[in-house]
Amino acid sequence: MGFLLLLSISVLSFPWLASSQIGAAFSLLIWGIAAFAVVPPIQMRVMRAAAEAPGLASSVNIGAFNLGNALGAALGAATLGAGLGYTAVMVVGAVLALMALLLVLWAALRH
Repeated sequence: MGFLLLLSISVLSFPWLASSQIGAAFSLLIWGIAAFAVVPPIQMRVMRAAAEAPGLASSVNIGAFNLGNALGAALGAATLGAGLGYTAVMVVGAVLALMALLLVLWAALRH
């Protein structure tokens, strides 16, 4: 949950931090850490939920990540195509990360 929040904050802060090379490098470092840190907990949750078919669950999970990459790129392109600019792409990305955080919170409250 913390890394999803960090991901959202890093994406939102990038347009301002990118005004300098150091700020851009720092922002991309934090974004990379947060983006890759959300993967292992998701993979572990999937493997626990599908203990009887871990290979199938793992391959479906990776397929879902690839689908998410494609849909994220399409949403970013649609945002740019609408003439909203590069900063709006960051806002859309942050909203998606916050939506994922809400989904994780909802799942945690259910159990």
